[in-house]
Amino acid sequence: MNIQLTDVKVHLPPTERLLFHIQKFHLESGEHLLIQGASGQGKTTLLHLIAGLFVPDSGRVNLGNYALHQMSDEKRSEFRRQHVGLVFQKLNLIEHLTAVENVQLSLKGFEEAEKLSLNALETVGLLDKAYNWTSVLSLGEQQRVAVARVLARKPDLILADEPTSSLDEKNSSRVIELLLQAAENHSCIVVSHDHRLEKYFSKIIHFEDLLQ
Repeated sequence: MNIQLTDVKVHLPPTERLLFHIQKFHLESGEHLLIQGASGQGKTTLLHLIAGLFVPDSGRVNLGNYALHQMSDEKRSEFRRQHVGLVFQKLNLIEHLTAVENVQLSLKGFEEAEKLSLNALETVGLLDKAYNWTSVLSLGEQQRVAVARVLARKPDLILADEPTSSLDEKNSSRVIELLLQAAENHSCIVVSHDHRLEKYFSKIIHFEDLLQ
């Protein structure tokens, strides 16, 4: 899924301070991009914008044939459910559900949702923890549950915010390789401070370069 942002401005409430102005950003369908940069510049906000979690104050956000800036909240939510996989920095797991139940939440309407969820957890090395409450898992294990939630759906676009921030070298490599494997022939944007990820991407952009 190709991504096109044109003359996009995002302001921060309540002061309406300009967070960023991106005149033009384009990612071809199937490309994998790593975005780096200092904290507070708006990298996470950019991911949320591309995911359709909100619309810009001005400008155009086009994903494939979809004009997200013209869509209602309901339509963007449906678009996101069908096409986008998100790995948030704040993992958004429900602590009183098991690992497999958290993965299944992303598979509403899918046949054999539990089987797909278990397969995804096995892929990230957590099959033995599938029926553990998420609250008793380590932070690194929770991060892998969040990745499994995306892998189970095989979306057209994967957006990941600091997906390896709580992982050691071995699990960091495993998670990013799995994400990119899931994104084979699909688009993927990863935002990260983790310089270990640079070797996995042929396309790397520093966020400030998007503002020029």
